[in-house]
Amino acid sequence: MYVGFSFTGEVRDPFRSVVSALETTEIPILAVDAPSSWNIEDGPPSSGPGAKYNPEALISLTAAKPLVKFFEGRHFIGGRFLPPSVAEKYDLDIPDYQGDDQIVETAQTGQKSKAEKVLKMAERQDM
Repeated sequence: MYVGFSFTGEVRDPFRSVVSALETTEIPILAVDAPSSWNIEDGPPSSGPGAKYNPEALISLTAAKPLVKFFEGRHFIGGRFLPPSVAEKYDLDIPDYQGDDQIVETAQTGQKSKAEKVLKMAERQDM
């Protein structure tokens, strides 16, 4: 399952019920770039929908966002979108990709069994 939308401020309808469902689902969730309802700088909201949401895996696009300090699952960085000169200009921490890989896993902090479910789910969906 994936849901993507950006928020400013508190989660509003009709997304409150969607984010609440993400918090309680048994289905492994793979978030892309930022978990739904999370603030890029401050992570999950302190209360309300999304406060207890922490997906099993996160794929950050291009570079890790500050919110990863709150993330507890497997973290990947994907995409070689920026030339080294841009990464240096903005002081971005870009991973060392091996060969022609487009994705790198960072240090694992989450539960391996849940993360493996996410990867299997992604394989089934031909992601």
